[in-house]
Amino acid sequence: MPHLDVRLLGPLELSVDGAPVAIPRGNTATVLAILLDEANSVVPLENIVRAVYGHDIPQDPETQVQNTIGVLRRKLGAARDRVETVGRAYRFRIDAAELDTLRCKTNEDRARSLRAEGRFDEAVAALREALGEWRGPALANLSGSTSEAIRRRYDEHRLALLERRIDLDLELGRAAEVVDELRQIVAVHGTRQRFTALLMRALQGAGRTAEALEAYAALKERLADELGADPDQAVRDLHTAILRDGPSTAVPDAPPATDPLLRRRVPAMLPRANTRFTGRTGQMRLLDDFLEAGAGTAGLAVVTGMGGVGKTALAVSWAHRVAHRFPDGQLYFNLRGFDPLAPGTDAATVLGEALVVLGVEAHQLPAGLDERIGLYRTVLAGRRVLVVLDNARDAAQVRPLLPVAPGSFTLVTSRDRLAGLDVTEGADVLPLDLLPDADAWALLVRRIGMSRAMEEERAVKRIVTSCGRLPLALTLIGAWAATHPQFSLASLADRLDTTTNVLGIFATSDSATDPRSVFACSYQALSSRSARAFRFFGLHPGPELTVPAMASLMGVPPAEAEAALLELADVHLVDQPREGRYAMHDLLRSYAAERLRDEVAPAERDAAEIRLIDYFIHSAHAADAQLTFHGDTIDVGEPAPGVTPEPVADMPAAADWFATEYEVLLGLLRREPAPGGDARFWLLAWCTAGYMLDRSFGVDLMETQTAAFAAAERAGDGFGQVISLGYLSAATMLHGDQEYAARLIERAMSIADDLEQPWAKGFVCYGLAVHAAREDDDAQAAEYAGRALAYFDEAGDRIWTYRASWTIAWHEAVLGGLDAAKARYDDLMAISLQVGAPLAVAHSNLGLGHVAHRSGRLDDALRHYALAREGFKEYGQESNIAFADELVGDVLDSLGDSAGAESRWRFAEEVYRRFRAQREFERVTEKLAQSVDAMSIQEP
Repeated sequence: MPHLDVRLLGPLELSVDGAPVAIPRGNTATVLAILLDEANSVVPLENIVRAVYGHDIPQDPETQVQNTIGVLRRKLGAARDRVETVGRAYRFRIDAAELDTLRCKTNEDRARSLRAEGRFDEAVAALREALGEWRGPALANLSGSTSEAIRRRYDEHRLALLERRIDLDLELGRAAEVVDELRQIVAVHGTRQRFTALLMRALQGAGRTAEALEAYAALKERLADELGADPDQAVRDLHTAILRDGPSTAVPDAPPATDPLLRRRVPAMLPRANTRFTGRTGQMRLLDDFLEAGAGTAGLAVVTGMGGVGKTALAVSWAHRVAHRFPDGQLYFNLRGFDPLAPGTDAATVLGEALVVLGVEAHQLPAGLDERIGLYRTVLAGRRVLVVLDNARDAAQVRPLLPVAPGSFTLVTSRDRLAGLDVTEGADVLPLDLLPDADAWALLVRRIGMSRAMEEERAVKRIVTSCGRLPLALTLIGAWAATHPQFSLASLADRLDTTTNVLGIFATSDSATDPRSVFACSYQALSSRSARAFRFFGLHPGPELTVPAMASLMGVPPAEAEAALLELADVHLVDQPREGRYAMHDLLRSYAAERLRDEVAPAERDAAEIRLIDYFIHSAHAADAQLTFHGDTIDVGEPAPGVTPEPVADMPAAADWFATEYEVLLGLLRREPAPGGDARFWLLAWCTAGYMLDRSFGVDLMETQTAAFAAAERAGDGFGQVISLGYLSAATMLHGDQEYAARLIERAMSIADDLEQPWAKGFVCYGLAVHAAREDDDAQAAEYAGRALAYFDEAGDRIWTYRASWTIAWHEAVLGGLDAAKARYDDLMAISLQVGAPLAVAHSNLGLGHVAHRSGRLDDALRHYALAREGFKEYGQESNIAFADELVGDVLDSLGDSAGAESRWRFAEEVYRRFRAQREFERVTEKLAQSVDAMSIQEP
């Protein structure tokens, strides 16, 4: 393997087997710096995009980063394999001896161990080796905000190492030897009080007390001039000690040695970091930024998120990463704010434990809370301590435990948003979301091993999806898979996909890691109203819902439902992906479904499901009416008591509602209807059929209409059976099964004849017209459309009258009746404009373009087709856009523009293929083949 020598601590330099590599400046060098900054860790592609481009994201940024990675690999030559692709992420693999930052870290860790063993001389030597890696400011030859952030972090780390090394030198009695070095450092870092304190100690230790006092006076003047501040308590205490001729080796950040309560202790309470902690690089850096921004103050940051998302793991891993910056210790307390088995830890108890580990004798602890708070703040004044408060219940539980003097930093984790700390304490808040795909994949792989993951790569991806990218679930599944190497990952993925009790698979005997116990911590703290909303979320078939949907589920006014959802959001049982919509993680929904099953009576569940169906019927009907300009065809009646339909104001809102709720609608239509719910079921299927048909969602249309027909048949509703059979025939025609479609239409006609309802007969005749058209029988299609027109006219339905008339005109034009067809389309256009029906206008333009093309008016045809296409595009009707493009291709072919025609046909072909519109796909494919044949004949 080629040997690398890579250096970040100075100008960026890289060599392969001793030969320097010229890395292009700009994005290539920045990407290299990002990967090396996270050496041997997986860096998600999306994180690289954000780091490289910031807010100025170019078009297709991921492709640009991938191209940059390609440039970097070419530059690395024989070492190109060091840049590994890991899913949608990258990793730079490098040995500790090959990278200066890793060599520095190795020596730093060695120095820490040596100091703990009392081997101070060797510890100083190790720190000197670590500091020797610096050749100047980190990444000195790179520019840009990302490089600057990395440079600032590394250079800050160098100063912290320098402080520790000089502090050790002073403990070894080398005061005189470091005075000159400290004077030079203070000249550069004049407001960094720690270095001035070290200089004061060194001067006093060298017998130069007057100069030590002069150094303090100079610092005081600098701080006043540059910052308008006074020296902090630790430096003032050191100054007082020197004035009193105190011990020359007094630790600068310690409280006065004369305090009888204290024996100085350095707590190290952080729990063990997870050795398999994966990802969260962006969040780690953000916490670094919070720490930097809090310099000179009592910094405070809050990590919030749902149970199991990894808040504690992030907090503890980051705390270990920055522990060296807090020489006076690290405090950690689990506040048990959401523990159902134990009450939340009270502030007085935590303060008592903290004071003892900080050096206060147990028998000298004050009894009162206020007195403990005062002593705690006094002890921490002048010290640099990291405080981690895990699993906080609310802001009130946290406030008494916050240091107030500059130098310390507090990190809080909670399922609650702790908005109070943001508002009153100025906390920096980091919401923790689910892992990105690449990090979720990497977390699972770290448990099961890379070779096994590569052998069953598809199964790993399915497991990640089933776990919903939740770290807790991924960790549990990974641990199970690691201890059962004889089982295939594919079988595990199958089990996760097919189980009706996902939580059962994740169950463990440890309440701290069992998802049910973790979720119960939040659930049991809810008010009765919000707990009811949580349970009913388990009845909803999709991961997201709106306030009206929850109001309908609960049977309450929207304001009450919104208040419940906001409480759930405050404790991260739901999120708000966008305004007005609330989402719940799949595992939480499984838990909610369990609570619903175990805690809600069947009659109440059935009533809630009927209200939910009613909500979707009325909402879908309102959206469908906006999109298709339905007249009074569908009579859905009045909403049931307690149902609040979604307000759908206009066509864009309707298109957005259908697109957003489509998967939820499918989920409802795939369920068995609740008792007495068959009539509502086929009505909901009817309200969604037009949307599916307009987008050629044939598979979904066939599935839902099959279920709808069964429901209508159970309900003994002949009209519903006609509707379902009609749309079912349309679905089969989309897939090219004309024979089966004909049988379905015949059956529908038989039922319609018995009903003697004009609209039902018109609907069946319209289906016969479509069937004839797909058989290229234009005369028959026009005849059936004419019958449908008469029936719809008798029923008084404007939209279906329009559709039948449009169909007649189309086939009239094919049969040569161009004048009659144009007159009919002109009338339809006038009506469409008069009533303000944009989609009807688009269809009218399509028909007029068709007539113009057949009349030889090719420019008019192109103009009308373009107007039709724009109308379809506004409402996202891809299948109609594709049809318009196919027709434009036909005109361009007539004009001799073979390349232009082929381009339009290929676009249409791709849409038809994606929508599985078999007949349309075959039609345009044949046109493309004929075009290629014609071009080959023309070639010499």
